[in-house]
Amino acid sequence: MEVKSKPKELPKLIRSVPHRKVVRWYLMFFPFGKKGLTVGLEQELERRKRAGEIQFEYFAPTYAQTKEVDGKLITTQESLLYNYFFIHATEDDLFVLKRHQPQYSVLRRITNADGSYYYPYVEDSTIKTLQWIAHSYGGYLPLCLLDQTLLIKGDRIKITKGQFKGIEAFLVTKPRSTVSQIMVFVDNWMCVPLMNVRPVQYEVIDLFNKEEKEKSSHGLDNPHLFWNLHKALCRFHQGETTDEDTKLAKDTYLMYSDLKVDTSILRCKLYSILLPACIILGYKEKTDGILKLVQMMLPKITAEQSLALLMVTLYGCTDNVFYHEKAHRLIEPWIGEEAPKKSKQLLIQRLADYDKCLGH
Repeated sequence: MEVKSKPKELPKLIRSVPHRKVVRWYLMFFPFGKKGLTVGLEQELERRKRAGEIQFEYFAPTYAQTKEVDGKLITTQESLLYNYFFIHATEDDLFVLKRHQPQYSVLRRITNADGSYYYPYVEDSTIKTLQWIAHSYGGYLPLCLLDQTLLIKGDRIKITKGQFKGIEAFLVTKPRSTVSQIMVFVDNWMCVPLMNVRPVQYEVIDLFNKEEKEKSSHGLDNPHLFWNLHKALCRFHQGETTDEDTKLAKDTYLMYSDLKVDTSILRCKLYSILLPACIILGYKEKTDGILKLVQMMLPKITAEQSLALLMVTLYGCTDNVFYHEKAHRLIEPWIGEEAPKKSKQLLIQRLADYDKCLGH
């Protein structure tokens, strides 16, 4: 009787070959620093396009950094992950890339107990989170010029250029003037019109916050307006902005953009109205200016509901992971309350709506 021999077991490394055809997000690095990190990747993509080969996707997030060079503000893009990046490709693609662009390196492979191996990679869900975080950094770090119409009497600034360079000053209203003109009060003896001290010549270093309770709400206690802007913002994120939404945003901006308030509570309400309006209207510079003021104001806010209102609004307007976490940390304890106030219920609902329309 013929005895059939057992087929030889394939070497363990050969058995791992099919995994080399799986498209994953692999981690690679560029040993020569951050500068020029993506140049070779773009060259390889162009080569593959000409050759009709399969393209790949890479993720090398950057953030904007503004510096002053020779008296001018220059914005540059800096790598967020230093000299690391992710590439969406197969293992075979990694080595095709290395053959044409040898400056890139693959991380050392990891060997399992059974002898199979793989190169370090992350799951798609992880990359999605990383992209969200990178997007949050990208919208948070750039230096932007403040809209001086948002500044109020008592805000402290430091002049960084011109003949008054280095002087700290306060904003005051020009006395006996029928026109609302902002002045810079310098060293308790001289007023300089802001028209002579341009936005690029100063930085805001402190925001004035009136200690006594403000008697007038300036029309900012308007739950109906807050809710309508909220729904309009959700439709904006879903790509379903209506003519009524645009009109509401325009009317809101025209009504409140010149309003001056001097307490942190009222400022929270004002910025929570203006931010959605500016986002819907696409007013990027105005949005950046408000966000800059808000970042300076946050440490001064002690009222829980005011802070929660601002955090929910910031999250809904920016889809920033940091604001998302802070908003949830503030509001989730309210869900367990037996009978939360109506204002709390609205914020709970708004946060849930933003999670849904932003996909979190």
